[in-house]
Amino acid sequence: MSSVSSMRNDQESAGMSEVPSSYPSSVADNTTVASTPTYEYYGFVIYLVSLAAFIVYLLWAYLPDEALEAVGITYYPDRYWAVALPAWWMMAIAFILLFNFAMNMYNTPLLSSPDNITDPYSNLSEDMAEANTFYYEKVGGIPPVCDIPISLVNECLYQ
Repeated sequence: MSSVSSMRNDQESAGMSEVPSSYPSSVADNTTVASTPTYEYYGFVIYLVSLAAFIVYLLWAYLPDEALEAVGITYYPDRYWAVALPAWWMMAIAFILLFNFAMNMYNTPLLSSPDNITDPYSNLSEDMAEANTFYYEKVGGIPPVCDIPISLVNECLYQ
């Protein structure tokens, strides 16, 4: 019994608590619930702050000047920026996506390029004449670790 109580003390010191007493005793004895990590709280606070900032933005963008001055807010940016900043961000995101697509297309080799078959990182066999024998006659069926030449692949597929 002392080992069970020491285990419970270890769990409580590690931030774990027992299951509520509404569960049957067999479940409550074997199950523990971990406490909530702090990063979940931070995420919730960030969500609330971003929601409040968005509401303040909407109020600034849509309320007339008289309503803001009645509340005591007299210094705020021009309403031009309520439209200009979101439009600028949307165009920046569109430009980044299109630029990424264009760079990928620019860096992709042509279909007729030999770079589609081999590249500087290819591990080709030193003796290509023996590559067609699959090395099974000499080594016992296990070829060395290397890239298979495209000529050998075509020979196997299309013969």
